[in-house]
Amino acid sequence: MSAQELRARIEELSSEITLQKKLLKQLEHDKSLVQGQLNAVVDPLERLPLEISSEIFLQCIRVNPNCAAREGDPGLRPMAGAPRVPMLLLNVCNAWSAIALSTPALWSTIQIDFPCAGGLTQLLSIWFQRARNRPLYISLRGDLSNHLNDSGSVIWRYGGQIKDLEICDYDDANRDYSYPDIVNLFVDTTLEPLSFLETLTIRSSTNGGLFLGHQILQLLSLSPNIVECFFDRVELEPDSWPDATDKLVLPTLRRWTFGDLAYCPDSDEIILNRLTLPALEALYVAVNDGLLGFLKRSLPPLQELSLGISASTDIPLREYLDLIPTLLRLTLWYPDSYLAADLFAALANSPSLLPNLCRLTIHSGGGASAIFDSSAWWTLLRMVSSRRIQLYILLVKSPSSDVLAAFRELVADGVEVYIGTEERSLIDSPSKDAT
Repeated sequence: MSAQELRARIEELSSEITLQKKLLKQLEHDKSLVQGQLNAVVDPLERLPLEISSEIFLQCIRVNPNCAAREGDPGLRPMAGAPRVPMLLLNVCNAWSAIALSTPALWSTIQIDFPCAGGLTQLLSIWFQRARNRPLYISLRGDLSNHLNDSGSVIWRYGGQIKDLEICDYDDANRDYSYPDIVNLFVDTTLEPLSFLETLTIRSSTNGGLFLGHQILQLLSLSPNIVECFFDRVELEPDSWPDATDKLVLPTLRRWTFGDLAYCPDSDEIILNRLTLPALEALYVAVNDGLLGFLKRSLPPLQELSLGISASTDIPLREYLDLIPTLLRLTLWYPDSYLAADLFAALANSPSLLPNLCRLTIHSGGGASAIFDSSAWWTLLRMVSSRRIQLYILLVKSPSSDVLAAFRELVADGVEVYIGTEERSLIDSPSKDAT
């Protein structure tokens, strides 16, 4: 064949290839349409009512089942992987995308890790719009200093819908710990009332940033329905508190937890000194100088009290307990043997002290000061025998075999008693008693 004929043949083949590509593209399009029709026939979600398929999707973002939901709480909380779920569902198929977009509760939970990629402000606006008027569960995590600017303004714009807010400022490798950063939660935003907010969690790492005290008070004061607060290692900027001496009264708050009871930053006492909580039912706090004044001021109907006790702390435990006759459960972390012995004697000799107490828990620390002597054990036995309360003691050294034998008799008589380590009960292991 001549060169001219070969060129003509190439042109002919190129045209045929172009035509076949168009046909292949059309076939792929037709296949996709038919595949979608097949999915609609065989996909079980397609055959389910919307409320059921929506509930299946919602199971992807629910909390660990070990975390009990409060009454009226759908159990939605940010958890590992959950924030990506709605976006993943949008990319499966048109049917799943339609279900996801028709399920506002799916968009009511979000975890934001800082620093984050650009475009977050636009994404947040779209995300919250898809949640419509549902209560919001928001978790802010990471290095929060200098990163909340535009995104923070969007979050607070929807503040009236926030039901559960978690703020976690964690270590950043680039931080200069000699000059702690300030965590400015609001920047220049004017807050509206947080009318739905029930649970507020603020956490920080040992070397985290400093929070502004007046912003924390503002958060609380704008939350008329706040029920629970959890503060863990929250450090405050020293000059960030307003001068006013008035106490902030939170009449709906029922549970307050100060994180690790073995670690008590000064801010715990500062915060407690600014509050009056007349409806408080549960308090977890390391003992500090402001606790007695707080109890006298609030006179709360406490049912549960957990106290972290420094070995060097001289505390008026009896004064605390005289102020809370409603107490049902008392937990002491790391009390020395003298404090514990005084408590056992007071409970054994004074039926009017904590008349409703039904459970006593003691987490014994290390060292000689945490070892109860024989007299303290027998006093404890007498108290438990007369009050018939549940007893749970984690210890570092076993009592004598005759003390354990006496406690076993109580157990046989129906009293709930646990004495031992986290791994082994000494009550259930008579052959391994220490002497």
